[in-house]
Amino acid sequence: MSRWPPHLRSTGQHNGRAEQVQLPTDPDAKTTAPPRVRPRAPFEGRMPKQAGARRLGGPLPWIGAALVLLALIGYIAVYAAGAKRTSVLVTTQTLQPGSVLSASDLRTAQLSGDQGVISGLEPAGALSQVVGQRVTVGLPAGTPLTRSALSTESSSSAQLTLAVPALHALGGALQPGDRVTVLATFGTGTGQAHTRAVARDLQVLAVGTVQTGEQPSTATVPVTVALASPRESSALALASEDGKIDLLRESANGSSAAIPEADETGSGP
Repeated sequence: MSRWPPHLRSTGQHNGRAEQVQLPTDPDAKTTAPPRVRPRAPFEGRMPKQAGARRLGGPLPWIGAALVLLALIGYIAVYAAGAKRTSVLVTTQTLQPGSVLSASDLRTAQLSGDQGVISGLEPAGALSQVVGQRVTVGLPAGTPLTRSALSTESSSSAQLTLAVPALHALGGALQPGDRVTVLATFGTGTGQAHTRAVARDLQVLAVGTVQTGEQPSTATVPVTVALASPRESSALALASEDGKIDLLRESANGSSAAIPEADETGSGP
């Protein structure tokens, strides 16, 4: 038998919930008994499980990992290219134009940079080939030796030094590496002076400078040239001793147009 009073019993329609029922009052009773409430029955069903965190899936994580890997590989490649060094020849002391290179003038150094620039330098393995060659330009100490700074003429070829008036050596504009024609004027002051080309297409190996205190109009500078043949040496020596020398710088295209002889009598062109 139920322990609940009839007026508080649960019915199937209320799903186990207690319902408060208003008790009829007895007019003859002094007080009305308070209603008794049945506590709610516990929910018999189970609470739904909380949804767990969704697991990462699909191709996105793999794509991200691949991009990171590619970036790392690119960084390593750039670093390796920048860190690559090449052994080249560097001057140990200041070299003047026309200087003949010796082994003590050069040392090896490790350089890195643009390969187009590096390719224009003499590698360390070429030391034996460059020793004995002349430089056509001045090189300060510690300067990488470039191929363009070397004379194309071998130092073992015939050479001759001419004493040329400074103003007749292109007024100081003559540089090692230039190619010149030597014009000699003979018989000055006799009324029968004549000028002719005594040698053509000679490469200038070295050019001296005007000494301090000398006037350019009267000073002479030594100019060393490479001779294609020793047979030119006698004509050049005579011109340097008895004649007046002028140097004509050849054009860059190596023009070989004939240079006619001229004289004071007007018989020349």
